Amino acid sequence: MSDACYKDLGCFSIFAPFGFTLQRPLALLPQSPDRISTLFKLYTRAQPATPLDLPATQVKTSLTTIWPGFVSRPTKIIVHGYQDNVDVTNWAKQMKDELLKQGDYNVILVDWSGGNKLPYTQATANTRVVGAQISQLINHISAKYGTPAKSFHVIGHSLGSHISGYAGERVPGLGRITGLDPAGPYFENTPASIRLDPTDALFVDAIHTDAGTLLTANLGIMQAVGHVDFYPNGGHNQPGCIQSPITSIEQWGLIDGAVDFVICNHMRSIHLFTESINSSCRFKSYPCASELNFVLGWCNTCGVSGCANLGFWAKPTPAGKFFLKTAGNPPFCLA
Repeated sequence: MSDACYKDLGCFSIFAPFGFTLQRPLALLPQSPDRISTLFKLYTRAQPATPLDLPATQVKTSLTTIWPGFVSRPTKIIVHGYQDNVDVTNWAKQMKDELLKQGDYNVILVDWSGGNKLPYTQATANTRVVGAQISQLINHISAKYGTPAKSFHVIGHSLGSHISGYAGERVPGLGRITGLDPAGPYFENTPASIRLDPTDALFVDAIHTDAGTLLTANLGIMQAVGHVDFYPNGGHNQPGCIQSPITSIEQWGLIDGAVDFVICNHMRSIHLFTESINSSCRFKSYPCASELNFVLGWCNTCGVSGCANLGFWAKPTPAGKFFLKTAGNPPFCLA
């Protein structure tokens, strides 16, 4: 088969630009929504600890029965990445807690762990279906409750960043997408339709902490993908990431600590964003054309365009690339 069609989610082709290109030499069709089993887990200030679980396949039929008390308010949607699971690792719940502390939001964790396993090529294919499911959720909420698309903010880590982009391209006027170290393999140097890009939301910001290539053992994308792209410590080799597994476990807990020890640079984007939500320190970042200029010390002023704040408090302007230094351990913010 050259494409896969899934009811009102549409059809997904295996051919270029999604497959059999230099950047994507192998390609698989996305698996079915039933196989991926995406689950939307709703948290609010009224119900901050126990989620209301809405299967993505039941959005159109069961939204009002499974989420009977749903209230139209700004909504944050958190999307994990490859090999992750919101019921195993704690970072998404910790981010949810910080968001609910900061404001009266609907916070929805997206669990697509049924479709993010080996092989990586299958997981990348499945991201397209998950993105379509998130867009269906947003569009249905907007139609049902009159909630404007601009009030939705999708926050994705790794493959979740590109899932957020696929959702955004199907939601006209989506408010914001934040990419937390967007995945590089199968996405670096691909057309905008393949990856997160500035057209996917009114405001797209990205934090690059493990930027490079698989040849250099990096998991994140180097190229700019948003209106504003942040490169802490040059975008890779984060301070504090060369430490013992015991130290990581003491810092982040058993499961998250073990994960952080293996992919510390990739996970650092999550920790920076989470810290930024309620910190009085705003991660001041300087406009800079390149990592080389940053390393040479040529980017220590706000210049004509001005500085930017990394993380939750990022704004659409000024736009461009921004660099900053952070600490190796929490609190990470230095300015």
